[in-house]
Amino acid sequence: MLRTLVITSCTGEKLYKPENQLLISDFKDQENLIIREKELREFKSTAGKLYTGKQHVRLMEGIETLRQYYCDQVIDVSILSAGYGLIDEDEEIVPYEVTFNSMNSKEVNEWSTHLQINKNISMKIKDYDLVFFLLGDQYLKSVQLPLLETVEGQKLIFLASKSSKKIIPKFEPYHRIEITQKDTTEFGSGNIELKGFLFKILAKEIIHDKNLLYLIYENPDIIKEVLDRHRIKKDEQLVLFPTETSEGTVKKNKSIKSSKTEILINPDLVAKNYKNFDLRYFMPENDDRVDPNFDFVKDTHTENRDPYLNDVYSHQIYEKPNYDGLLVSMMNINPKKSIDSPQNLKYQKVIDAGGLHNFLRITREFPILGDCGAYSYRNYFEPPFDTKEILDNYEKLGFDIGVSIDHLILKEHADDPVERQRRLSLTESNAEKFIKYHYEGNYKFKPSGIAQGWNVKTYVQSVKNLIDMGYQHISLGGLAFSPNEEIYEILANIAPILPEYMEVHLFGAARLDSIQTFNRLGVTSFDSTTFLRQAWMSAKNNYFTLDGNKYAAIRVPQANPSSRKIKNLLESGQFTLEFLQELEQRSLNAIRQFDKGLLSIEDTLQTVLTYENIVNNNKKTNNEALYTRVLEDAPWKKCNCEICRNVGVEVIIFRGNNRNRRRGFHNTYVFYQKLNEIKKNGLKI
Repeated sequence: MLRTLVITSCTGEKLYKPENQLLISDFKDQENLIIREKELREFKSTAGKLYTGKQHVRLMEGIETLRQYYCDQVIDVSILSAGYGLIDEDEEIVPYEVTFNSMNSKEVNEWSTHLQINKNISMKIKDYDLVFFLLGDQYLKSVQLPLLETVEGQKLIFLASKSSKKIIPKFEPYHRIEITQKDTTEFGSGNIELKGFLFKILAKEIIHDKNLLYLIYENPDIIKEVLDRHRIKKDEQLVLFPTETSEGTVKKNKSIKSSKTEILINPDLVAKNYKNFDLRYFMPENDDRVDPNFDFVKDTHTENRDPYLNDVYSHQIYEKPNYDGLLVSMMNINPKKSIDSPQNLKYQKVIDAGGLHNFLRITREFPILGDCGAYSYRNYFEPPFDTKEILDNYEKLGFDIGVSIDHLILKEHADDPVERQRRLSLTESNAEKFIKYHYEGNYKFKPSGIAQGWNVKTYVQSVKNLIDMGYQHISLGGLAFSPNEEIYEILANIAPILPEYMEVHLFGAARLDSIQTFNRLGVTSFDSTTFLRQAWMSAKNNYFTLDGNKYAAIRVPQANPSSRKIKNLLESGQFTLEFLQELEQRSLNAIRQFDKGLLSIEDTLQTVLTYENIVNNNKKTNNEALYTRVLEDAPWKKCNCEICRNVGVEVIIFRGNNRNRRRGFHNTYVFYQKLNEIKKNGLKI
């Protein structure tokens, strides 16, 4: 993905608003600022969480949508604060009451010069290909455009008002996308939140079209075309929460104001199956194992180890599994692959073990859900399996629930009327054969029919068809990357037709903030590896805590000549392998010494960053602030889970499978504890 940054403005609405919050006078005296910040330390929060204004909230909803899909690697956010200047979303600050909107032009110019906003933005954007500015006129004035320095090939895109013509340069790399009062009506958005809401629309389009960012980079004006698709025509409203008439037809609930900007849940809408089943979380199984006797000091595996036989799963490390079931895809256990392929070898090992429960070392009572892995064959013309073959393998391998064969309908398919209908018809035909053959063959596992679609209407019809076929368990596919409001809308239209006996699995959407609503609208189980994979896929949120904090793991790259970065350094002739390996070991030892209280944060950082900067060829990162925060808080010492108790500080080191995956196991533990807390307190309407 293109390296992308969004620069947005601070907001007057904040998470905390104490009476003694900072004023502009406090920012003018650095020594006094330190004293005042200490007075307000109980209200300290990251900038990303502190601001609660509508523009910021809408923007961050779009950002989180992208991060769920791209695992934090796609986009960064900085905030232009009238108090602190330019700050990153993870920077911790205290509440203040300063805004450029209350200043005249002279005051804006003087104060922005004091904060060095132009200089700091120029420095910040150096590493980015695309930079979006979501700033009102007064905040645009504070930037004092043009910037001191830009990078060749960059695109700076401003979502700005008509009057911003006088502020934003008309030459490259500056591009202005004009926002007018008319847009508030046609997008159904409030004026204050409009820029954030429009970026949220862009975010949704980007996850549906992987090339969109590149198209925007080549021609920023394409943003206008993309946004135009979402304009609300006169008298057109989005029906999110229908009610059923006495005749059984669906009509709009007039008591609910429905628009694309606000999702209001009808409190009277509850699926008939709600509370008839325990809500269950299934963990997708992707060979997530670690060497139980890995030597962290020597960085060596157990001698003569067989990963399949000797390595252990998360549920073998923890006293109880941190999930209610496992999801296994047939594309990962595929007997149709060549005889020496990993999938075929795994299939044979499962057979030799006597089935999946034995192979995965889990009790027979623990449910295993099987699907075909449609995302893996999304680009095939047809799925690589046939129904009878899948039924036989589900039974042979010991699945408890088996899902019929589907074919995903992604954005590129949904835009083609012929192709989307072909894929939907194929999915429904397979579901019909699946339950028919299941009944005739007297298979023991529970059959699940999978629903697909490209809009609310097709999903509802797909679910109706599965109910008519006789399924008592259905799965909803194709929604893993959809924003919450799209899933809400689909579930709200499906909920009225679900029988009380129906179990509903939602593929790939494990979202704690929405799980109560999903459950109320009929979802009885879900799956996701997000919390596991962020341990090594996220740029800065690798370690989760029960109090809701997220921390970066400290990167100590392996000084291995097969590594591309190490190889480049060796070929440059600047360093020897022995020198790099010595710095590597110093970094690891420094972190361990710090953990024992024998080394200061400053000395630990200096050692770690010296090695990291050399490996990264002195490329500027924000890791110093991230590492300082994790060392100051030492979250691994406060966690009582089996991973943190057993391996200690090694869990916070970003390095290899045995540390990274253990950290992923810890994250899953945190997620599951939070889920159980929600369930314990009751899934309230």
